[in-house]
Amino acid sequence: MPEPCLTATDLGVSVGGRDLLREVSLALEPGTLQVVVGPNGAGKSTLLRLLCGELAPGRGEVRYGGEPVGRIPPWRLAGMRAVLPQAARLAFPFSVAEVARIGLDGIGRGLSRKDRDAILTRALCDADVMHLAGRAYQTLSGGEQARVQFARVLCQLAAGRSIAERQVLFLDEPTASLDLRHQCALLDVAARLARSGVAVVAILHDLNLASAYADRLLVLSSGRLVAAGPPAEVLRDALVADVFGVPWRVGQVSEPGRPFILPRPGVA
Repeated sequence: MPEPCLTATDLGVSVGGRDLLREVSLALEPGTLQVVVGPNGAGKSTLLRLLCGELAPGRGEVRYGGEPVGRIPPWRLAGMRAVLPQAARLAFPFSVAEVARIGLDGIGRGLSRKDRDAILTRALCDADVMHLAGRAYQTLSGGEQARVQFARVLCQLAAGRSIAERQVLFLDEPTASLDLRHQCALLDVAARLARSGVAVVAILHDLNLASAYADRLLVLSSGRLVAAGPPAEVLRDALVADVFGVPWRVGQVSEPGRPFILPRPGVA
C-alpha cells in the first residue's frame, strides 16, 4: 500500500455547542477515487473544507505527506491540492478561457507559454467547454459555468505537477448542475486522474453514480464516519435505509462490486 497523500486523525468541529463533525479519521491514497456520501447536514462539505485546509479543525489534525496542512505555505498547497467548490461567483466580465486560466496563475508562472497554452487547451477539452472559450462567463448556463470551473481546477492540477509530486483533487458536489452526459464525462476525467496517481475525493448525492465510480465510499451521518470501504461492502439495505431514512433495495449489476440502489416507493 503506497504512503497516503493525506491523513486525517480524529477530526472534530463544533459551532455554537453543536458538533458538525466528530472523530473522523481517514487516509487518501494516491491512485484512488473516494466518494463521500450522506444526507444533508451530515458534515460532508465541512469535512472537505478541513481536508483542503480551508477550515481549521477544533480537534484532530490533517497532514499532507506527514506535514500539518496549517504549516504549508499557500503557494505550495496550491500545487499539492485543487478544490472545486459547490459554487463560484465571478463579478468581472471574464471569458471562459480567462476563467480557466486562473488555475495557472502563480504556480504556472514557471512554465513556458507553450506549456501553459497546452494545459489550458487540454483542460477546456476535458471539461467540454473548448467551444465556449471566447464566450463571456456570465452568459453561460449554470451547468456550463460548472464545467468552466472544472477546467480551472484541471489547469491548477496540471500546473501544480511542476512543484508537487503527489496531489489531491477535491470535488464538492461536482455533478449537481450537470446533465447526465456531463456528469459521467466529469467523473470519467476524475477516474482517469485517479488512475494517473492523483488522490481524488468527491462529494456525491447520487448513490448509483457513487457506486459506479468510487474505489471507496465514505458514509457520513450526523457528523460521524459510519462506514468506509468498497461500494459492494458499504451499500447494504440496512445501512442505506438507516443513514438516509428511506427504504431502499440494493441490487447487483453485471460489473462485480458495483451495486445499484433502488428506492421502494410508498414504503415507510
